[in-house]
Amino acid sequence: MWSKRIWYRDFKWKNNPFSVKVNDSVFVGLTEERKTLAHFVEGGNICLIIGDHGFGKTSLLRWLEKRLKKLNFFYLNAEWIKKDFGVEAFLRRYASYFRDYPKNAVLLIDEAQKLENWFRIEVQSLWERDRVKSIVFSHDGNDQFENLPDHLKSRIGNRIIKLRRLKKEDAYELIRLRTGGKNPFEEYAMDEIIKRSNGNPRTILENCERVCIVTDKEVVSKYEVSKILDVVPDINIGKK
Repeated sequence: MWSKRIWYRDFKWKNNPFSVKVNDSVFVGLTEERKTLAHFVEGGNICLIIGDHGFGKTSLLRWLEKRLKKLNFFYLNAEWIKKDFGVEAFLRRYASYFRDYPKNAVLLIDEAQKLENWFRIEVQSLWERDRVKSIVFSHDGNDQFENLPDHLKSRIGNRIIKLRRLKKEDAYELIRLRTGGKNPFEEYAMDEIIKRSNGNPRTILENCERVCIVTDKEVVSKYEVSKILDVVPDINIGKK
């Protein structure tokens, strides 16, 4: 039987600070990447974000929507794109009475490594005919840029933003920002979490959450982190 314990309240948090839901408000270590991406889009380019799973690609796209208010953003996940999907018809649904297409439209295409070439050709054609102002592809880092069609690579050129693993200082900042001044982790405990997470932001958050769910300590040590993360997780985690 499940306990009624709500683990994050033990640390005086109102909700789970380590949620891995898309978060466009907490960024660390991406100052230059955000600035560069905004310049690419404002300049009317096709560009590419590359990063491994959990590196914040989707959060970066969502941040862009809030950052450039004068543009009309349309978010598409490649997993939604089926053979009968017409991107022109999709955009026309949002056109004004006086225009065929929305003004200053920007396509944000997530998980783009899953796209088929017919869709890449279609959206590139929209850009070349000035139907859309800019296109941002978000691409899993495990798939190489060289695998893209030559005509698309030539349009992207060197407009590529590569998201990398967090440096230790940035990982510290991520944990401190998420915990809102109520950080239960000792410095060596954070070091252990960061090392085991291999600098992946999402994995850092997942490991912080796992430790806090299981521990009964108010101050979490490196030993406590190791003890908890060394155990293979199962369905009993969080039970008392």
